[in-house]
Amino acid sequence: MELSWTVAVLVMFTCVIGRTTGIDLQRSLYNHLFDKYNKALRPSSTPNSTLIVEIGVELTHLIDMNEKHQTLTANLWLTMGWNDSYLRWNDSEWRGVTELTVPDSYVWKPDIVLYENVDQYFKGWSKSETYVKLHHNGYVLWEIPTVTLSSCQVNVSSFPFDRQKCPLKFGPWIHSSYEVEMRSMAGEGSLTSFMINAEWHVLSFTAQTHIKSYGEAFDIGTPYSDVTFVLEFQRKSTFYVFNLLLPCLLLTFLMSTMFYLPLETGEKLSFGVSILLAIVVFQLVLNEVLPESEDLPWIGRYVILAMIMMSVSLSLSVMVMNVCDCSITVRPMPEWARRLFLKVLAQLLFMGDMSNGRPTTLQTDETETFQMDLNIERSTTPLDPHDQSEYQIGTEILASNLRKIERKHSFLISYMKEMDRKEEVRKEWRALAKVLDRLFFFIYILTATVCLVVFVATL
Repeated sequence: MELSWTVAVLVMFTCVIGRTTGIDLQRSLYNHLFDKYNKALRPSSTPNSTLIVEIGVELTHLIDMNEKHQTLTANLWLTMGWNDSYLRWNDSEWRGVTELTVPDSYVWKPDIVLYENVDQYFKGWSKSETYVKLHHNGYVLWEIPTVTLSSCQVNVSSFPFDRQKCPLKFGPWIHSSYEVEMRSMAGEGSLTSFMINAEWHVLSFTAQTHIKSYGEAFDIGTPYSDVTFVLEFQRKSTFYVFNLLLPCLLLTFLMSTMFYLPLETGEKLSFGVSILLAIVVFQLVLNEVLPESEDLPWIGRYVILAMIMMSVSLSLSVMVMNVCDCSITVRPMPEWARRLFLKVLAQLLFMGDMSNGRPTTLQTDETETFQMDLNIERSTTPLDPHDQSEYQIGTEILASNLRKIERKHSFLISYMKEMDRKEEVRKEWRALAKVLDRLFFFIYILTATVCLVVFVATL
C-alpha cells in the first residue's frame, strides 16, 4: 500500500515538472525569438527579396445583397500565411517544439486590404485581438473571421432571373509587387461552411492572381499584386415570381375585361382607373428595390409598357363612350360605318352580321284618318223644326269630339314610331360600341402577349 502511494506521488511530481519545463521552454523560445525582433520591418531574407503572402478565403454566410446601394455584406474566414525569416528556430534544439502561438500584434503583418471595401467604420480585419501560429521553419499563419461590406456593380437587366458577379480583391496597399507578392492558397475560394441563403444561390467562387500598375504622385507605373476572388451567384426568383411578377401579369390581363363591360354601367372607367393605380403601386415597389440606373430591368419595362397600354385602353373606352352616346341626340349612323363596322368587321371578329338593314325615318305625313259618314236618314216624316235644330247641334258636337280623338290618336302613333326609330338607332350605336370594344380587346391582348414573349425571350 505504501509502495503504490509512493509511485503515484512520483508520477504526479514528474508531470508537474514536465509541464513546468514545457512552459519554461515556450517562455524561453519566445524570449529567444522576440528579444531583438522588430515588427515594423518587412521580414525578408534580403532587402531586395520579394516576400510571398498566401491568402485563402472561405465564405460562410451571404448576409445581404443591397441592389439599391450596390453593396455586398458577407461573412468571411480569411487565412493568410507568409515566411518570416526572423522567426525561425531549430526544433531539435528546443525539444521538438515546432509551433508557437502568440498574439498577432507581436509580429509583422502584411498591409492587406480589400480594394472594394466601403465600410466607413472599418478599423482592421478583427475587432478583437487574434493570434498567429508560428512554425519552426518561419511560416506564419494568421486566421481571422470578419464581416466585409464591399461595393458590387449590380446588373438588374434580367431581374428577377439575374446573375451577379462580385469581385473581392485582396492586396497590399503600400508594398509593391517587388516587396510583397500575393498568391492564392487554392484555385478557388472555399464554400465548405457556407450557410444556404434564402435569396441567392452561389454558383462559383473562383480565385485569380493579378499584377497591375497604378500611377502615383512620385512613382508612376508601380506594379501591385493582388488576389481577386470572384463570387458568382444567382437570384432565387420564386419569391418575386409569386409576389411581384404574377400579380403584375394578372392585372395586365384583368384590364382586358374592361372592354366587356357595357356602356350602360357607370363602373367601366372607374374599373380601369383602379387597375391603373394598382400597376402604379407595383412600379413604386420596383423603384424601392432596384438601383437608380439607366439599365432598366425587363420587368420594369414591362410594367411601364403595361401602364401605357392601360392608359391607351382607358382613352379608347372614353372615345367609344363619346361616339356611341345616344342619351342626348340620336344621329343616324352613316351607311359606310354600318357596312364597315357592323357587317365586315363584326364578321371578322366572329360576331356575325350586325347591320340588320337601315331603320326607316319618320314621315311627316298625316296618318289615316277616320272617315266617318254621317248618313242621317231623314225620316219620311218631317221632323218638328224645334227637334230638327237640337239634332243638328248634337251632331256637330259629336263630330268635333271625334276630330279631337283623331288628332290625339295621330300624335300617339307618331310618337311611338319616333320612339321605335330612336331605339333602332340606339341599338345600332350600341352594336358599334360592342364591335369597337371587341376590336380593342383583341389589339390589347395581342400587344400584351407579344410584349411578354419578347421580354421573356431576351432573358
